Amino acid sequence: MYIEVAAHRGNVALCPENTMAAFKSAYDISADMIELDLHMTKDGEIVLIHDNDLARTADVSGKIRELTMEEILRADVGIKKGVEFKGTRVPTLRQFCEFVASKDSTMQFNFEFKDYIHEGEEWAKACADKIIAMVDSYGLWDRSFVNSFDGALLKYIDEKYDGRFRLHGFFPYRIMGNTLPKKLYCACLWKYKNADGTPAFDGVVNPQSDFDALIAQGIRPWVGASVRTIEDMAKAASFGAELITSNEPEFMMAELKKAGLRERG
Repeated sequence: MYIEVAAHRGNVALCPENTMAAFKSAYDISADMIELDLHMTKDGEIVLIHDNDLARTADVSGKIRELTMEEILRADVGIKKGVEFKGTRVPTLRQFCEFVASKDSTMQFNFEFKDYIHEGEEWAKACADKIIAMVDSYGLWDRSFVNSFDGALLKYIDEKYDGRFRLHGFFPYRIMGNTLPKKLYCACLWKYKNADGTPAFDGVVNPQSDFDALIAQGIRPWVGASVRTIEDMAKAASFGAELITSNEPEFMMAELKKAGLRERG
């Protein structure tokens, strides 16, 4: 059995998230996949950052969609991780694509689209189309996934591009809103709450029944970065998880190997 490991926002255990240093480190440790987040700037450029604001990761604040690329490139997104990363800049999607296209590798990519339709339909669609065109120009879609918490955006992409892409969603589906694409390739099982806000279950790993529901629909069950301990890793694996997205990918790969869960058939 072989459970894949995705480096969440790159190798954030060692480097600032969603930076070229984090992505390069993911290659150095031989992760199976890089997960990364994308937003569009005021002047229509695609940048790699998780939040819609610079405040948490940078030395300045400001909404990504209200700033130009030039303004965003002035931000330091390394200093909060450590002085050794001072001067680290927000990378562009083009910069990322040029780097990975130069590597002779089987690395996979999980592109998470962070501009959502409910926050502005035309903006979200324009952002999605630009991401798709850019990644296409580097020939990377054959080893990549389209990922979003916005079911309506996945539906738009699925319909506009005639089901071309492997879509990554989230389960339970209500996390993705009321509109869903026709079919998902994989879904990240997510800790969820009842309608009244109370926890629907205790623990990090979803119940076995959630995994079974996805598998019955032909959807590959993945788990996210909340799975951190050896115990939770083992539970997710026993339930049928095929991939773990991790903030500590090197540790996770080592522990999976010890458990005999990194053996290709």
